[in-house]
Amino acid sequence: MAQIKIQVGDSWWMLLIPRRRPSLLVGQLIALGCAAVAVGLWFLLRSVLLGAPFITFFPFIVVATAWGGRAGGIALMTCGVVFATTVWLSIRPVSLPSALISSTVFTLFGALTVGIIHAMQVLVAALERAEQQAEVLAREMRHRVGNIMQLVQAIAQMTARSCSDLSEFMPRFEGRMRALSEAHRMSSGQNAMPNDLETMLRILLSAYDPERLRLIGPACSLDGDTAPRVALVIHELATNAAKYGALSVPHGAVRIEWHLLPATLELVWREEGGPPVSPPTRKGFGSRLIAASLAPGGGAADLHFDPEGLRCTLRLPRPVAGPAKG
Repeated sequence: MAQIKIQVGDSWWMLLIPRRRPSLLVGQLIALGCAAVAVGLWFLLRSVLLGAPFITFFPFIVVATAWGGRAGGIALMTCGVVFATTVWLSIRPVSLPSALISSTVFTLFGALTVGIIHAMQVLVAALERAEQQAEVLAREMRHRVGNIMQLVQAIAQMTARSCSDLSEFMPRFEGRMRALSEAHRMSSGQNAMPNDLETMLRILLSAYDPERLRLIGPACSLDGDTAPRVALVIHELATNAAKYGALSVPHGAVRIEWHLLPATLELVWREEGGPPVSPPTRKGFGSRLIAASLAPGGGAADLHFDPEGLRCTLRLPRPVAGPAKG
């Protein structure tokens, strides 16, 4: 989907808001260029310009600030005062009070111009960042809504296969829907996250038949930053397994095994007994979501599309661990 842009039409003033902040050196060079043009205009028009020598500098403060940043605007104002002082001393003498008043007014109005242009640049940059974030959130929402609809259908089919009549189907189906809702809220960070890894996994996967899930690993406590990231990844893997993988067929199973290594927690999600798996032709949003969920915390995910079933290995900075279970 094309990225949304701020709708400004063909307004010429948008040219005054560059998308990249210039370096200090570039800003100073732009200020010097504007100063040279302003000085040239003053000498060209000095016979008809009766005001202070820096009168030609005013319009270029906008350009210098827009393209050279605040440093560029301030540098141009400094050049204007220096130029005016030189003119007053050698070409067009004025009294000291007049020079001081003129310089003060120029400095105040110049500073106001610099401030307004800078504020406008910050506002536009903030709006663009907000639109980019909104687009990412909208894509994730569309992805999640589509996943949930397909997941509800998959759970209904799984439940129907294990039930003999409607009176048995409805309680099981409603229970799994409540479990799915709880897992969705947990993976979204809306509900309190249990610290124990196995407890969290069982809650996230409670919508599925427990006999098809194998959880193997030592006692392990996750911190408040790592737990939501792991929950989001497990929720995504479980959704895909119910739609396309081992949980989409009657006899498929998922094995989740984790190990505490010296510096990392390694968690392996392995699907068994599902439909044959082949590598995708392109990287989908789900794969990007898994990688993006772990990256900020220093984690990583490796997806292996083995013919016998998907295998996903998560590696995260080692959390605080409790004693091993017997």
